[in-house]
Amino acid sequence: MFSAFTKNFSKPKGFFGIIAGKIMALENQTINKWTISKLRIKRGNHILEIGFGPGYSMGYMLKNYRGIKIDGVDVSETMKEQAEKQFASDIEEGRVKLMKADAEKVQLSERTYDRILSVNNYTIWNDPRAGLENITRSLKPGGVIAITMQPREEDASAEKTRMFGRQIHDDMLACGYENIKVSYKKVRPELTVCVTARKKTTQV
Repeated sequence: MFSAFTKNFSKPKGFFGIIAGKIMALENQTINKWTISKLRIKRGNHILEIGFGPGYSMGYMLKNYRGIKIDGVDVSETMKEQAEKQFASDIEEGRVKLMKADAEKVQLSERTYDRILSVNNYTIWNDPRAGLENITRSLKPGGVIAITMQPREEDASAEKTRMFGRQIHDDMLACGYENIKVSYKKVRPELTVCVTARKKTTQV
């Protein structure tokens, strides 16, 4: 039973998935706010969140930034259904759009988003670099991306956090980003990394 429950943290499903989603939202609040602050969101921005879970980041952004629109992609149907209930009026009024898909397969219009964020799910994408390449096409030139990871596995450590940081940095470099910055923050239970970058205004 415990094994089935822990699996839900990577792809929440059913009743245990709902519980896992609530736990993840509570644990991720501090790093979600930290990540959002790195994006320097402006009025009128169109934002994409990969791995929106139960919708904590979306709710925070809608409450604190005026005139924004947010699209979300998540692999979990349970999380999508949970977020749809929370943001029913926002969805109806066109402020929020939710999609169930993998980052590397989701079909997004090119040059649509001003900001992209992902918190605590990049390293469990089926193919992180392919996923990054895919969503990068949907980011406007000059747009900003922020990817944050905090290891939660049994072997979690500061070194593993730094390994994640190097991986995300190298993937962003390969995908043609510039101004790549790697930041660390001590947040229980483990050191956390946020990598930000800007999409080049001219692509070779």
